[in-house]
Amino acid sequence: MIGQVYIEKEIIGEVDFKIIAESMGVIGGNLIPNSNYLKYQPVIQEHFERNGISNIHDFKFRVILDEIELKPEGGIGITDSKEFDEIFVESAGLDQLTLDKLRL
Repeated sequence: MIGQVYIEKEIIGEVDFKIIAESMGVIGGNLIPNSNYLKYQPVIQEHFERNGISNIHDFKFRVILDEIELKPEGGIGITDSKEFDEIFVESAGLDQLTLDKLRL
């Protein structure tokens, strides 16, 4: 399912989310960034270099799926290394109802 990723109220791209660890309520996928992402990319990559991920403690990441904002217990993170062309977004601690919607 396609979801939009935001920092605060600014959309930074889209992700085709898939379930990657159902028992932990984790979804993830590769970000297709838009031009807004470029403003944040250097800092997100710095977080990755320092911590292995940029998460909601660094930015107020938000994910909207099917016009509903996710409220994951485990947060939202972005992995973006200068060494690779992929930008991975993950969200952990989602409820079963949300995971079931991804199967449709």
